[in-house]
Amino acid sequence: MNPLPPPAYPYQFRALGLIKGSLKSIPQTYAQATLVAADGVEYPATPGRAELLRPFTYCIESGHTYWYYVQPQPRSGGTLGLSVIRILALPEEEQDPDLDEPFLPAPEDVEEGFNIRGIVEPHDGFIWVTVRRKPQGNKQFPPLQLRLEGFLPGAVAGEFWDLLAEREGHKLLLVDGSRLLTAVA
Repeated sequence: MNPLPPPAYPYQFRALGLIKGSLKSIPQTYAQATLVAADGVEYPATPGRAELLRPFTYCIESGHTYWYYVQPQPRSGGTLGLSVIRILALPEEEQDPDLDEPFLPAPEDVEEGFNIRGIVEPHDGFIWVTVRRKPQGNKQFPPLQLRLEGFLPGAVAGEFWDLLAEREGHKLLLVDGSRLLTAVA
């Protein structure tokens, strides 16, 4: 799962992934693109913060491949959307010298993956994970609801888990997990 950074604190809620791919423009849209992963699967993508708009646009125009830190954003119809929150450069890709802040280089031997930390609700063959999002100023966000395919032995609804997942198409598949709290209010 490297180089996903460790959580900021022990019981931090989060949904963070790392994907290698390139951004492709969507005609007649603003701040939207399609992230084409290395395996050819396409995901709707948007910049996660306003300050990423220029680098995001540069990635679309360059057509180069980058590593993207993303937050999964489920969309209607079972589509997995992605909010890009950071971009890492591949060593072989040239960067635009006009970029205010060049992309940091991706570490060697990077692997794709997702770290989901939240309250679980196990079902037969899948798990719903509720990821609470912290407010920004006066703006409140509803919790993120993510479906992970797989079975979590011993999991009880309402527990807080740290989960590792990988993507398969537009699904997130559970790889591993550890219980952090037995009950969350």
